[in-house]
Amino acid sequence: MRNFTVKKEHNLSSILATILFFLVTGFFFVLYSIDLSSLILIVLLAIYLKRFYRHKKLPSLLDLFILIALAILIVVLTVVTFKLSPYSVSAIGFAILITLLFDDLHLSMLFSLVISILAGSTQKGDFGLTVVISLFCSSLVASMISYRSRTRFMIIRAGFFAGLLQFFVAFIGERQEALSFFALPDVELFKVCVVNGIVSSIIVIGILPVFEYIFRVVTNISLLELSDFNHPILKRMILEAPGTYQHSLVVANLAESAAEAIGANPLLARVGAYYHDIGKINRANYFAENQIPYRDVHKDLKPSISKLIIINHIKEGVELAKKYHLNTNIIDFITQHHGKSLVYYFYHRAKELKPESEDEEEYRYPGPKPQSKEIAIVSLADTIEALSRTLEEPTPSRVEEMVRDVVRKRFIEGELDESELTLKDLEKITKSFTRILNAIFHTRVNYPQNGTDKKPTKPQENKSS
Repeated sequence: MRNFTVKKEHNLSSILATILFFLVTGFFFVLYSIDLSSLILIVLLAIYLKRFYRHKKLPSLLDLFILIALAILIVVLTVVTFKLSPYSVSAIGFAILITLLFDDLHLSMLFSLVISILAGSTQKGDFGLTVVISLFCSSLVASMISYRSRTRFMIIRAGFFAGLLQFFVAFIGERQEALSFFALPDVELFKVCVVNGIVSSIIVIGILPVFEYIFRVVTNISLLELSDFNHPILKRMILEAPGTYQHSLVVANLAESAAEAIGANPLLARVGAYYHDIGKINRANYFAENQIPYRDVHKDLKPSISKLIIINHIKEGVELAKKYHLNTNIIDFITQHHGKSLVYYFYHRAKELKPESEDEEEYRYPGPKPQSKEIAIVSLADTIEALSRTLEEPTPSRVEEMVRDVVRKRFIEGELDESELTLKDLEKITKSFTRILNAIFHTRVNYPQNGTDKKPTKPQENKSS
C-alpha cells in the first residue's frame, strides 16, 4: 500500500511539473510571437515518448524538458534575438548532439522534427514549409552520418554534408515557391546552410562533455578516451593484476564481436569489458588468473571467507571507479556483469564441509542482473573465457558445446531476463563467441628446427595462446 501511495504521489508530481513546464513554454511562445500550434506538437511528442515509446535508454522527464527547452532556446536566440535567417537555426547540431548522447536515431528524428517546425513557425512569409523540410532533412542526414561516430572528424563531416543537403532542399523549395526554377544558385543561402552545418558540428564537439555530465551518459568519443591503456586504472591492472588484464582483453574481443553481430554498441561492450574486473586489483593474488605460478591461496581459508573476498571485488571495483570518476554507464558493467549468479566453487566446498547448514543465497552475487545488451554480452563472455581455459583439448566442437552450455544455463537461470536479448540474439552471440575462441585456440605445425629437413609433424593445439 505504501509503494502504491509513493508511486501515485510521484505520478501526480510529474503531471504537475509537466503542466507547469508547458504553461511557461506557452508564455514564451506568446512573448516571442511563435506559432502556438507548434506547442501542440511538443505536447504530443512528450506524451508519445512517455506513454508509447518503449526504450530502456529513454531520457527521464527532466531530461526531456531540458531537451525541449534547448530546442526552443536555439530557435529564439537565432531568429528572434539575433534576427538571423531561420535557415541558421542549428537543427543539424541539435540532431547530432542527441544522436551522440542517447545513441538513438528515433529519438533524434523526433526532436529534429520539433526544432524544424519551431523554426518554421517563426517564418511569417511564404517559405515556412521550405524551412521546416530543409532543416528536418538536413538534421535527419546529420543523425544518420554521425550515428556511433568514433572520431571528431566524422562529426564535422556529418555537419558539412548535412549543410549541403539543407542548401539543396532550401534552394529547390524557394525556387518552386517563386516559380523560378532556372535561377542561379543563391550564394548567401549556400553560405548560411554550409557554415551552419560545420559550425554547429564544431560547437557540439566542444559542449559534448558538458551534456554527457548533465544527462549522465557516455558517448563513443569518451569511450575511446577510456580505452586508452594509459588510463591510471588500466595501468594499475597491467602492473598489479596482469592475469586479470589479459582476461579482460579476451573478454573485450569476444564482447565487441558479439555486440557487432546483434547491432548493440560494440565500443561500449569493449570498454565495459576492460573495466568490469577492476575490483580485483587490490586483492589480485586471490584470483586464479593472477596466481603465477598457480598456488591455491584459498586452501587454508573457510569457504565463507573466500566467498566474501570473491564477491567483494564488485564493491571494490565500484569504489575504484568512483575514485577515478568513471561514468555510471561503465560502473554498471562492474555491478551487473555477475548478476545474481552463484559462486559455485566455494558453495560446493561449503556444502561438502557442512551439507545442511549453508544457504545458497549467501553465495550469490548481489546483482542486479544485466540491464542492457552490452552488459549481458560481457557477462557471458566473462564466464566463457574463464571456462575456455579449463578445456584440455579445445577443439572446435568442444568449444561450441561449452559456449552453448553457458548461454543455455544463463538463459534458464533467468540472468538475461532484463537485458532485452532475444533468442535470435543469443544464437548470433553463440556463433560469434565460438568463432573468436576457435581463432584463439588455433593450431600450429611444428616447424623444423636449425634448418633440418625433418617433415612437419601432426598439427597440435596451441594451448599457450
